[in-house]
Amino acid sequence: MNIFYRRILPLAAIGMAVIAAPISAETLEELDALAEITQDEEAGISLAQEQAGRGEFLEAIGTLERVLANHPKSQPARLLHAVYLCQIDDQIGGAAELAKLKKKHFLEETWQRATTICTLSGEEN
Repeated sequence: MNIFYRRILPLAAIGMAVIAAPISAETLEELDALAEITQDEEAGISLAQEQAGRGEFLEAIGTLERVLANHPKSQPARLLHAVYLCQIDDQIGGAAELAKLKKKHFLEETWQRATTICTLSGEEN
């Protein structure tokens, strides 16, 4: 398994994040800068984790949606997107995202935490 998945996903699944100053776009230049961050998969995921760590789940979901637009096969971004959807009580959306993933691509503990948060997900993947 890729070291990227081992480092990023366990942090995402348990909701840990680096706490930093709030990041919000107030100008077109700031919005462009945020969009630029999501061009890089790992940087976009890290930004989303920072946002969620501050309780900014809607912003984190938006960031992950931009990451997924640029990297549609990003399993770490999709898993984190599912978890954050479930954390804002969109269990159906989170379950739909988890249904696109395969359990075998993740550490058992990471998958278990995600499916615990997303109660409608089931365990068949």
